[in-house]
Amino acid sequence: MDLIGGYLLIILLLFAGNLALLLGNYKISNVKLAVLSAISFAVSFILIYLSAYLNTSLMLLLDYFSCIFLLFAVLIFAVMWGYVKDKLQLKHSIYLILIIAVVSVVLFSSQSNLTLFDSIVYSLFVFIVLFFVYQITKLLIHAKRPYSVIISEFMCLFSVLMFIFALTYDSARQLDYTMFSSFLILTPTYQLIYVGIGICVVLILGFVLNDSKGGNS
Repeated sequence: MDLIGGYLLIILLLFAGNLALLLGNYKISNVKLAVLSAISFAVSFILIYLSAYLNTSLMLLLDYFSCIFLLFAVLIFAVMWGYVKDKLQLKHSIYLILIIAVVSVVLFSSQSNLTLFDSIVYSLFVFIVLFFVYQITKLLIHAKRPYSVIISEFMCLFSVLMFIFALTYDSARQLDYTMFSSFLILTPTYQLIYVGIGICVVLILGFVLNDSKGGNS
């Protein structure tokens, strides 16, 4: 994986986590959550896969990528501040985070060298993080600290990392990856990924089946 692909993965994970935390304000059944996560998987895959064909089209913006990410860092912080101070409605916060995430994914995907398999795995991570973080929100809502503060801290992390991306993007893009050798044995690594995804799928099915039985009773 190149660093740009690594940036993309972090963006997807933080976006899915932020979205799940914001959705924690709503009561969503596990069945509906699974459907929402599946939609997020499909949208993420389409964005990542199709953005690879925008490499040439976005070349004119390439020198401004750092400025764009810096702007996103400021916007995410503004969303966090507005949400905590009750100056920004929840649905507006969700819409703004969605827009920032979509544009960021398109920009990073257009400059990364991801394969079709990578796109599927990245999208699966979105599905898994969104589903499981929402399950955690059921406990976080009852925490001693206000739930809005917990969300704001995660948004702040998102903003800080976007700021770091803005500072390091140009250097990461110009790296010569032929100078580095992989320190991972890829086959066992991919096997661990398969196992992890399999376990998560089984747990998700368990949540959905349990929710369905609860609804029928």
